[in-house]
Amino acid sequence: MTSQFHAIDPRILTPSDIELLQSLFDEEIKARRMTYDCPEAADLAARLIELYQRGVRNKASIREMLKPAASGELGFKRS
Repeated sequence: MTSQFHAIDPRILTPSDIELLQSLFDEEIKARRMTYDCPEAADLAARLIELYQRGVRNKASIREMLKPAASGELGFKRS
């Protein structure tokens, strides 16, 4: 469901958006056997927010886009 805020600016994150992103983050951290304070976790969090703000709102779609490439990366480089 798209909120009125997303219609104004898709970069706005509502409390329910944050809850969804947090649950995805927690699931991915566990699945990848990462710690919350490692650099890869920071990259994962940034990628989750980026995808969501670009309009990817479906959990399954986000998970699919987060699947590591053959190189083991999240599909983007740290700057």
